Amino acid sequence: MSHLELENFKCFTNKTIPLNKLTILAGANGGGKSTVIQALLFLRRTIEHCAKWEGDNKNRYYYLETNGLNVELNGSYCLALGTSDLIIPKENPSADFCSISFANYSESFQVVYEISEETNLWLKPIEVHNMMVQNEMLFIQEFYYLNAERLGPRITQSVKFFDYPNAGYQGEFVAQLISDTESNYKFEVDEKRRNGNSKSKRLEQQVNAWLNELMPGVSITANYDKATHSAQIRVYNYYTKGDTTISTNIGFGISYVLPIIVTGLIARRGSLMIVENPEAHLHPSAQSKIGQFLAKIANAGVNIIVETHSDHFVNGIQITCAKKEISNEDVTINFFSQKEGNKQPEIETISITEKGELSSWPKGFFDQSQKDFAELFKFRK
Repeated sequence: MSHLELENFKCFTNKTIPLNKLTILAGANGGGKSTVIQALLFLRRTIEHCAKWEGDNKNRYYYLETNGLNVELNGSYCLALGTSDLIIPKENPSADFCSISFANYSESFQVVYEISEETNLWLKPIEVHNMMVQNEMLFIQEFYYLNAERLGPRITQSVKFFDYPNAGYQGEFVAQLISDTESNYKFEVDEKRRNGNSKSKRLEQQVNAWLNELMPGVSITANYDKATHSAQIRVYNYYTKGDTTISTNIGFGISYVLPIIVTGLIARRGSLMIVENPEAHLHPSAQSKIGQFLAKIANAGVNIIVETHSDHFVNGIQITCAKKEISNEDVTINFFSQKEGNKQPEIETISITEKGELSSWPKGFFDQSQKDFAELFKFRK
């Protein structure tokens, strides 16, 4: 179990957030979930900008130091934090610093940032404490983030060079990853991540096996056109009658879920994968299945943090625990809530039992269905 600690960062004056191999952030809108993700992304950007680099076989960052460099608040990882004065909590307007700490077992590190009286588009790291092991997931080169605002259907996608295969923050490189046959014939999907409905180890076949699990009858193929320097996803379903159609002729769900499936299948063991709203544009049954998929990816050794508003997604995680496809001890649900008079959001940690049951069901935690049924019952009476 790891944890993230935030001090004077947006809505948090001082809060510790438990993290696990699979961490779910749930709760009402505006409750602090996105702030936790933004803090992790900003910390990662600080490491990239201020730490030293060790290449060759290790490909990692190490020895983070205060070297006088400023870290931008906007741009990287789709961050749009605005200006430095917006980082200061309203409950502590005189704060002249904020800090982000990350701990794993007995080791931890903390970065303290100066917040000057001037309004800036950056923060300056002024202290680094207790440098942790260099193999920690935030320090290795491979780092995966999928923004809530992913790309919808496109006729083509651009291609680019990247230091390591990734789908992009909005899924903009999915077509390139699947269509690059040279790398795909060398790459084999980890056995723990494979869907049993396909015997193939190849990426495209495994993507289609998982896609069919979520959306029966749906599959895709990808092509890379060197002449136009672009890649294209084409889609099959029951109604294309054995032919393919461009992705813009079919709904948003496929375009939104493909980056999740591809990233989960290619992510390096020990790395961190952050996904916002994996349930977006998906039917409830597919929401449950994508929860089961991400649980299996976490069980295969990828650290996953998910922000979700879907009880169906959580149901999928519970089912995976009950099926023993991931240990219930490797899953943590953090429920964010707001209470009048409190200076910062409350976070209640919920665990899952071996049988897939939740340890608690706090008020406001995916209870809207029960409330709606009760309201309907009143009218029926």
